[in-house]
Amino acid sequence: MMAVMSMERISTALFLAVAFLTVAGALTEVFWLTEAAGLAVIAFLFLEYRRIPTLQRVVGGGLLALGLAACAFTDDPLATAEHGVLRVLPFLLLFASIVWLQASSTRSPSLLALRNTVVSQPPGRRFAWVTGAGHFLGVAFNLAGLSLLTPMIAKGVDPRLQLRLGRAMVQGFGAGTAWSPLYVGTAVIIASVPGVTWIDVGPVGFVIGMGLLVWGWAYDRAISRARNPGTTSAPPSPVALDSSVRLRVAGILAALFACILIFVEGFGWSIPVALAVTAPPFALIWATLIQRQDPEFGPAEVTRSALSILPNLRGEALLFTGATVFGVGIAALIPDLQTGGSLPDWPAWLWIAVLMAGYLILSALGIHPVVTVVLITSVLSPQAMGLSPELLALALMVMWGQGTNISPFSATVLFMARITGTSGWTVAWRWNGVFGAATTVLLIGAILVVYASGLYG
Repeated sequence: MMAVMSMERISTALFLAVAFLTVAGALTEVFWLTEAAGLAVIAFLFLEYRRIPTLQRVVGGGLLALGLAACAFTDDPLATAEHGVLRVLPFLLLFASIVWLQASSTRSPSLLALRNTVVSQPPGRRFAWVTGAGHFLGVAFNLAGLSLLTPMIAKGVDPRLQLRLGRAMVQGFGAGTAWSPLYVGTAVIIASVPGVTWIDVGPVGFVIGMGLLVWGWAYDRAISRARNPGTTSAPPSPVALDSSVRLRVAGILAALFACILIFVEGFGWSIPVALAVTAPPFALIWATLIQRQDPEFGPAEVTRSALSILPNLRGEALLFTGATVFGVGIAALIPDLQTGGSLPDWPAWLWIAVLMAGYLILSALGIHPVVTVVLITSVLSPQAMGLSPELLALALMVMWGQGTNISPFSATVLFMARITGTSGWTVAWRWNGVFGAATTVLLIGAILVVYASGLYG
């Protein structure tokens, strides 16, 4: 028992070191600090490897092995592998930041009141409420936001209702990557496409995200009437959402986003660094306010919760490290296409369609979206394809959520599979397969409209 506790403490210290060194390296531009963060990642994975869940260990370990094999065939194998490890640091920094918000979000009276309102909605309105709640809770608190709604789809719930509401959650959640800077994929895409800031693409992405929520609701209404799934429970009596609760929830989200954007747009920090600096104090202040209504909860509990969760990120750390090293290794073996000399002479609209459709197909085949993003941003330049950097970033952002929803190995799908007691293949393909394909067609059309508008000309 003492050995396990000691290992937990060492793992926690290593993950904290990853976060601290990554932030320090980014703000001071002292490269050895960033290199030290990469060494801490390797030490963390070495220490925690045997405790990683089997599926994540197989997938993440397999990607890492293939990535290192690809690096071995490059001109400088060690430097290529190091680049892959260092490129995963923003992902891990975001994971470490989000855990600080999880404890406060699950004990917040305002968010719990919102959850009660959502759960109590009658069948005719429930999908729209669940989609909206999954979206706006997800954009701020990531999977911690979804966890507030999971009692609705836990094991034992009527399978038809579980499928419908589960689909509502992941569809609303996935739409957030079109604009929210707090999503892992969104933040890394913006950082990976040179010359793009959140303010360039966020507002347009928000409009597309809102359109995805409406589209998801319309799609559900159409298939619900066709299949008439119904429910085995009597219609509940809706619990009204008090106006004061609405204001507090809006205030929490607005304050969090304002803090992030001040650092990003005002100081020029990257989104992962801004979130890492913001999340801990934000969570502690939030916990202090919650303590007024819940004396048994406070900053000390948030700190203990965050530190206890960090070692549990071992699966995500291996999966993203493996995917990133694999993407960097493969990209290093592909001839440099940045100038466009070896690329097909396709018009820009065709590049958009091919990239977005290919993104979904690769995700459905089990290739994690991070691999696709790393390959595209490492090998291809937007200028070589006749695209602006902003348009490429926006196309990747709107597709990240669809990719993670249809990938059997993404964190979102694995989370939903664990909660519902189904397989990742069921969640990815049965719940989201047809919807993801139809949505991709619509998203290609939306990006083409943005392209034709000349907004990013």
